[in-house]
Amino acid sequence: MNDLERLIAIEEIKQLKARYFRHMDMQDWDALYTLFTPDAVYDATDAIRNGSGEDSLDQKLGEEWINHGRDKIVPFIQNALAGMVSVHHGHMPEITIHSATKASGIWPMTDKVQKHIDGQLVLSLEGEGHYWEEYERIDGTWMISFSRLTRIRVQYWQDEQVAAQG
Repeated sequence: MNDLERLIAIEEIKQLKARYFRHMDMQDWDALYTLFTPDAVYDATDAIRNGSGEDSLDQKLGEEWINHGRDKIVPFIQNALAGMVSVHHGHMPEITIHSATKASGIWPMTDKVQKHIDGQLVLSLEGEGHYWEEYERIDGTWMISFSRLTRIRVQYWQDEQVAAQG
């Protein structure tokens, strides 16, 4: 690839990730589905792991938090965000183009996820971390083939009584 082709590929991957965040936050599951390769892997086992204070989680999640194939990835994300309002931002990516059809990237990220029941906040999660990703270009379109979410800080709060009622 020449320099121009490499820069275009990087910009296309940036646009791909921007769509990922938007589709997830808008809960547009059909559109989110189109961003993954059919055999993609999504690993969220370190999505709520840190240990930075008593209002944080520090939990390594189980194998059920690793999903193989977009037919499992999108329902997993949909279920995780059911009844929630989320805002995800990706920042300053490090994107490496390996070939005309393969690339990888690291995306610093922040997110906020909240659930309200009858107008009352019952769950709140705020975090910062990274997406570690691989991309494949199929029929001229860049897609996510691997995504691993890690957080370096997460704060979590839940009103157990109200959540149990909802």
